[in-house]
Amino acid sequence: MENLDFKKIIVGVVIGVILVAGLWYYFYYQDTANEINRLQRDIARLYKYQKQMPILLKRYKKVQEEFKVYSKQLPLKEEIPPLLIKLSGIIKSEGVSLVSFSPKRAIRDKSGVYFIKPISIKIKATYLECGKVFEDVSKMERLFKVKDFTISNPKLINSHTVLVDVGFSAETYYLNRKK
Repeated sequence: MENLDFKKIIVGVVIGVILVAGLWYYFYYQDTANEINRLQRDIARLYKYQKQMPILLKRYKKVQEEFKVYSKQLPLKEEIPPLLIKLSGIIKSEGVSLVSFSPKRAIRDKSGVYFIKPISIKIKATYLECGKVFEDVSKMERLFKVKDFTISNPKLINSHTVLVDVGFSAETYYLNRKK
Protein backbone atom coordinates (compact mmCIF):
# COMPACT_ATOMS: atom_id res chain seq x y z
CA MET A 1 0.00 0.00 0.00
CA GLU A 2 2.86 2.22 0.82
CA ASN A 3 4.22 1.60 -2.66
CA LEU A 4 0.92 2.74 -4.16
CA ASP A 5 0.96 5.99 -2.17
CA PHE A 6 4.52 6.63 -3.25
CA LYS A 7 3.51 6.10 -6.90
CA LYS A 8 0.61 8.53 -6.48
CA ILE A 9 2.95 11.12 -5.01
CA ILE A 10 5.42 10.67 -7.89
CA VAL A 11 2.60 10.94 -10.46
CA GLY A 12 1.22 13.99 -8.65
CA VAL A 13 4.65 15.66 -8.62
CA VAL A 14 5.20 14.87 -12.33
CA ILE A 15 1.73 16.22 -13.20
CA GLY A 16 2.43 19.31 -11.09
CA VAL A 17 5.77 19.92 -12.82
CA ILE A 18 4.16 19.42 -16.24
CA LEU A 19 1.33 21.76 -15.27
CA VAL A 20 3.73 24.45 -14.02
CA ALA A 21 5.90 24.03 -17.15
CA GLY A 22 2.82 24.26 -19.36
CA LEU A 23 1.61 27.42 -17.63
CA TRP A 24 5.11 28.93 -17.83
CA TYR A 25 5.31 28.07 -21.54
CA TYR A 26 1.83 29.42 -22.29
CA PHE A 27 2.00 32.67 -20.29
CA TYR A 28 5.68 33.60 -20.49
CA TYR A 29 7.79 31.72 -23.02
CA GLN A 30 5.35 31.81 -25.94
CA ASP A 31 4.91 35.62 -25.72
CA THR A 32 8.65 36.09 -25.33
CA ALA A 33 9.36 33.79 -28.29
CA ASN A 34 6.87 35.70 -30.42
CA GLU A 35 8.49 38.99 -29.39
CA ILE A 36 11.94 37.60 -30.22
CA ASN A 37 10.73 36.51 -33.67
CA ARG A 38 9.19 39.92 -34.30
CA LEU A 39 12.40 41.66 -33.24
CA GLN A 40 14.48 39.37 -35.47
CA ARG A 41 12.26 40.26 -38.45
CA ASP A 42 12.65 43.95 -37.61
CA ILE A 43 16.42 43.59 -37.38
CA ALA A 44 16.54 41.80 -40.75
CA ARG A 45 14.41 44.58 -42.28
CA LEU A 46 16.66 47.25 -40.79
CA TYR A 47 19.79 45.52 -42.15
CA LYS A 48 18.12 45.53 -45.56
CA TYR A 49 17.45 49.28 -45.22
CA GLN A 50 21.03 49.83 -44.04
CA LYS A 51 22.30 48.23 -47.24
CA GLN A 52 20.00 50.45 -49.31
CA MET A 53 20.90 53.63 -47.39
CA PRO A 54 23.75 54.87 -49.65
CA ILE A 55 21.55 54.48 -52.74
CA LEU A 56 18.64 56.19 -51.02
CA LEU A 57 20.87 59.05 -49.83
CA LYS A 58 22.09 59.63 -53.41
CA ARG A 59 18.48 59.66 -54.62
CA TYR A 60 17.51 62.02 -51.82
CA LYS A 61 20.30 64.47 -52.69
CA LYS A 62 19.31 64.34 -56.36
CA VAL A 63 15.67 64.98 -55.49
CA GLN A 64 16.69 67.89 -53.24
CA GLU A 65 18.65 69.45 -56.10
CA GLU A 66 15.71 68.97 -58.47
CA PHE A 67 13.40 70.50 -55.87
CA LYS A 68 15.61 73.59 -55.65
CA VAL A 69 15.44 74.00 -59.42
CA TYR A 70 11.69 73.48 -59.59
CA SER A 71 10.96 75.62 -56.54
CA LYS A 72 12.53 78.56 -58.38
CA GLN A 73 10.04 77.96 -61.18
CA LEU A 74 7.11 77.15 -58.90
CA PRO A 75 7.76 78.56 -55.41
CA LEU A 76 5.95 77.63 -52.21
CA LYS A 77 4.48 81.12 -51.75
CA GLU A 78 3.46 84.13 -53.82
CA GLU A 79 6.73 86.06 -53.67
CA ILE A 80 5.28 89.14 -55.38
CA PRO A 81 7.92 91.67 -54.17
CA PRO A 82 10.88 89.69 -55.58
CA LEU A 83 8.92 89.13 -58.78
CA LEU A 84 8.21 92.87 -59.08
CA ILE A 85 11.90 93.64 -58.52
CA LYS A 86 12.95 91.12 -61.16
CA LEU A 87 10.33 92.33 -63.65
CA SER A 88 11.17 95.95 -62.95
CA GLY A 89 14.84 95.18 -63.59
CA ILE A 90 13.99 93.55 -66.92
CA ILE A 91 11.81 96.48 -67.95
CA LYS A 92 14.39 99.11 -66.94
CA SER A 93 17.23 97.22 -68.66
CA GLU A 94 15.35 97.59 -71.94
CA GLY A 95 14.72 101.30 -71.35
CA VAL A 96 10.98 100.81 -70.91
CA SER A 97 8.71 102.68 -68.48
CA LEU A 98 6.63 100.62 -66.04
CA VAL A 99 3.27 102.39 -65.80
CA SER A 100 1.45 99.98 -63.49
CA PHE A 101 1.82 96.60 -61.81
CA SER A 102 -1.42 95.29 -60.26
CA PRO A 103 -1.48 91.80 -58.73
CA LYS A 104 -4.97 90.27 -58.53
CA ARG A 105 -6.34 87.71 -56.11
CA ALA A 106 -4.84 84.20 -56.49
CA ILE A 107 -6.99 81.47 -58.00
CA ARG A 108 -6.64 77.79 -57.08
CA ASP A 109 -6.24 75.52 -60.11
CA LYS A 110 -8.76 72.72 -60.69
CA SER A 111 -6.48 70.03 -59.26
CA GLY A 112 -5.77 72.10 -56.12
CA VAL A 113 -2.02 71.53 -56.47
CA TYR A 114 -1.06 75.14 -57.18
CA PHE A 115 -2.38 78.69 -57.25
CA ILE A 116 -2.48 81.01 -60.24
CA LYS A 117 -1.66 84.64 -59.44
CA PRO A 118 -2.89 86.97 -62.19
CA ILE A 119 -1.08 90.28 -62.62
CA SER A 120 -2.06 93.22 -64.76
CA ILE A 121 0.92 95.17 -66.12
CA LYS A 122 1.16 98.32 -68.23
CA ILE A 123 4.32 99.63 -69.85
CA LYS A 124 5.25 102.37 -72.27
CA ALA A 125 7.72 101.22 -74.96
CA THR A 126 8.54 100.97 -78.63
CA TYR A 127 7.56 97.83 -80.53
CA LEU A 128 11.13 96.55 -80.42
CA GLU A 129 11.55 97.25 -76.69
CA CYS A 130 8.22 95.54 -75.99
CA GLY A 131 9.40 92.44 -77.86
CA LYS A 132 12.67 92.40 -75.91
CA VAL A 133 10.79 92.68 -72.60
CA PHE A 134 8.59 89.70 -73.54
CA GLU A 135 11.66 87.73 -74.60
CA ASP A 136 13.49 88.49 -71.34
CA VAL A 137 10.38 87.59 -69.32
CA SER A 138 10.21 84.23 -71.12
CA LYS A 139 13.77 83.49 -69.93
CA MET A 140 12.99 84.02 -66.24
CA GLU A 141 13.59 81.04 -63.94
CA ARG A 142 10.18 81.43 -62.38
CA LEU A 143 7.12 80.40 -64.34
CA PHE A 144 5.65 83.61 -65.67
CA LYS A 145 3.15 83.46 -68.50
CA VAL A 146 2.07 86.45 -70.59
CA LYS A 147 -1.57 85.82 -71.46
CA ASP A 148 -3.05 88.75 -73.37
CA PHE A 149 -1.62 92.02 -74.45
CA THR A 150 -2.95 95.13 -76.07
CA ILE A 151 -1.10 97.87 -77.86
CA SER A 152 -2.71 101.28 -77.91
CA ASN A 153 -2.08 104.99 -78.16
CA PRO A 154 0.80 105.01 -80.69
CA LYS A 155 2.87 108.21 -80.65
CA LEU A 156 5.37 109.00 -83.36
CA ILE A 157 8.61 110.11 -81.69
CA ASN A 158 10.71 110.33 -84.86
CA SER A 159 10.71 108.69 -88.29
CA HIS A 160 12.01 105.37 -86.84
CA THR A 161 10.42 105.31 -83.39
CA VAL A 162 6.82 104.81 -82.35
CA LEU A 163 6.04 104.80 -78.63
CA VAL A 164 3.03 102.72 -77.58
CA ASP A 165 1.15 101.87 -74.43
CA VAL A 166 1.27 98.12 -73.86
CA GLY A 167 -1.05 96.46 -71.39
CA PHE A 168 -0.79 92.77 -70.70
CA SER A 169 -2.02 90.27 -68.21
CA ALA A 170 0.38 87.73 -66.87
CA GLU A 171 0.16 84.74 -64.61
CA THR A 172 2.63 83.44 -62.10
CA TYR A 173 2.19 80.28 -60.09
CA TYR A 174 3.00 78.93 -56.65
CA LEU A 175 2.40 75.63 -54.88
CA ASN A 176 -0.49 74.95 -52.57
CA ARG A 177 1.33 73.90 -49.38
CA LYS A 178 -1.82 72.41 -47.85
CA LYS A 179 -2.21 69.85 -50.63
